[in-house]
Amino acid sequence: MSNKNQGKIFEKSIEQSCEEQGIFYFRVRDVNPMALKKNFRIPQNKYDCLIYYKAHLFPMEFKSTKSKSISFSESVIKSNQIKNLYESLKYKGVIPGFLFNFREPINKTYFIHIKDFMKYKDVAENGLKHTYKNKVNKSSIPIGICEEIGTEVKNVKKKTNYRYYINLLLDELIKKYGVYK
Repeated sequence: MSNKNQGKIFEKSIEQSCEEQGIFYFRVRDVNPMALKKNFRIPQNKYDCLIYYKAHLFPMEFKSTKSKSISFSESVIKSNQIKNLYESLKYKGVIPGFLFNFREPINKTYFIHIKDFMKYKDVAENGLKHTYKNKVNKSSIPIGICEEIGTEVKNVKKKTNYRYYINLLLDELIKKYGVYK
């Protein structure tokens, strides 16, 4: 199965997990370029989804890999995704970030707040002094850094796919970043 399909399976598992837990989930649909007319500009999505929970909005971008790190390459993490997640910080009650899914050797998923992501990316790309315990990669964010700066999303494997405890993640994020502390 291709990595792209694995990413879609991950996204669908998050959506189903939200649905089962009674959490509002809106998936921003990608535009199929084949359905468009010639020379028609394709709008870029700001994020993969919006989740609403306990008076907080969570704009999220999903990335799934079988590798031990996620590349900063424009083909993986687009600059407009970073820009739009960061711009959503100006609104009260909004907690934006990435959900990084590392499929192998065991399924681990972490929420990385956009501020923490941008700080790490700046340190990594510019060789700045830092206090990270794990190895800093110049062109990617490794699982060790995600463990250090992120919030793990607990999960359980059903027959073939995973279910994620999104409610526990969101409660933890609200405690950590929310406006109603």
